[in-house]
Amino acid sequence: MELKRILGKDNRQAMEEVVRLYGPDALVVSGHKINGKFELIVAVDLEADSDLIDVPDTELTMDAPKSPAQKVAEKSFKKVLHEREEPTLTEDSPKTHESVRAREIVELFREEIQVLKREMQETRKASSWHMQVANPQALTVWQKALMDHPIPNRLRTLLIDSLADLTDTDEAEAQLHAILNESLNTVTELPEDISGTHVFFGPSGSGKTTLIGKLARMVIDRVDPERVAVVSYSDQKLGAWNQMQLMASQWGVNCYRANSPDMLKTVLREVADLECVLIDTSGVNITQHHAEISQYAPEALMHLVVTTEISRSSIERLFNEGLSWDSVNMTKLDESNDAWILIDALLQCSDLQLWLQSSSDQINRPAALINTAKWVAEVIKTVTLAVPDSKISSLDATDGRQQTESVSTLEFLTGIRAQRSDGSETRLEPVL
Repeated sequence: MELKRILGKDNRQAMEEVVRLYGPDALVVSGHKINGKFELIVAVDLEADSDLIDVPDTELTMDAPKSPAQKVAEKSFKKVLHEREEPTLTEDSPKTHESVRAREIVELFREEIQVLKREMQETRKASSWHMQVANPQALTVWQKALMDHPIPNRLRTLLIDSLADLTDTDEAEAQLHAILNESLNTVTELPEDISGTHVFFGPSGSGKTTLIGKLARMVIDRVDPERVAVVSYSDQKLGAWNQMQLMASQWGVNCYRANSPDMLKTVLREVADLECVLIDTSGVNITQHHAEISQYAPEALMHLVVTTEISRSSIERLFNEGLSWDSVNMTKLDESNDAWILIDALLQCSDLQLWLQSSSDQINRPAALINTAKWVAEVIKTVTLAVPDSKISSLDATDGRQQTESVSTLEFLTGIRAQRSDGSETRLEPVL
C-alpha cells in the first residue's frame, strides 16, 4: 500500500479526481487546505508485477549494493544531464512544511494500522470469553448494550463481567458509575492559582493554544500581567504564532517564540523571575520536544491536552512511549462525549491524573476542574439500551387504534358515529 497526493480547487473537485484515478473505493486518509487548494491523501494498493508472479522465490534476487564510486558517477551524470543538482529542502524552504505534513500523515497512518492489528489480536484472544456470552438470553440489558457499543475490548470485558449478577437496570448503571469514577484520579489545584512553569503538549488541533489563553486570562486576575509570559516552542503550524501574539496582546502578558533548543534556553533564562510561564508546543515530534524541555526546564510541569474523541493511534503514541505527564486535560467536551477510548487509556495508566476541562473555543469562557462524575455520566449516556421484550410485546398488543365507544374528534366534526350492531356490519347515523 502506498499514499498518493491529490490536489483540487475544493474538496469536491479533489474527490472527483480521486474517483477518476483510483475508483470509488479508494481509501481517503486525510484532507487539508493548503495554499488555496484542497489536498487529499489517498491510500492505494500496490500493483503486482506480472513478470514476477510465477518466478520461484529461490530465483528472486536483490540488486547488489552500489559502491561509493557508482553513487558519485550517478550524481555526476545527473548534474551533467540536467546541469543542476536536485534541490535540497532546508528549514526555510517553502516545501519544508508540506514534506513534514506528509511524513506526519504517513506515520499516523502506520500507527493506526498497527493499533488495529493489536486490536484484532486481542479480539482473537478473547474469543473464548465472547463465546460464553454469545447467548443473548444469558445477558442483561446493560450487558447487551455494552456488547454492541464501540468500546475497547479490555474495558468491555471488565464492565460486562462486573454486571454479571445485576439484572436491575438502575443497579447496573450505578455499578458502571462506581467502577469508572473510582478508577479515575483527579488534580484538585485550581487553575487560577497556578504558578511556575507549565508546558502543554498534545496532537494538532487538540486546543492547547486556546487552553493556554484561558489560563493566562485567569492568572492575570491574581497577579500583574507583566509577571506572566506565554512561550511558543517550535510550532510551525500556519497561524499558530499569530494566534499566540493576539492573545498575549489582549491580556497584556509577555510573549516569546523559540524555534530551537538554544533559543528555548535563552527564553527560559529571560523569564526565570516571572510568576507564571505557560509554554505551547507543536503537535508533531512530541517525544523529542518533551525531552528537550525536560533538559532545559526540569522543574516544569508537563501537561497533556487531548480531545474526548482521541484516536487509538494517538493514545498509543502519547501514553505508551515512556512520556511522563503531570496531568491530562480534556477539550471540546461540548462536541462529543463518546470517550471510551480515552477512559480505557486512563484506566490502564493508573498514575495519570485528570485536571482541567474546556468545553468551548471562546477564550473568555474559563477552564475548570474536571467533574469526573458528570463526565462519566455523559459518557455512559452514549450507550443505547435495547427495549426489553416485555415492553415490545405490550406495544405489539396495542396497535394504536381507538378501542372505546366514545365519539372521536373526527366523528364529532363530521357529525356521524359508527353504531355497532350484533352482526359484523356497522351502520352510520347522524349524531343528535
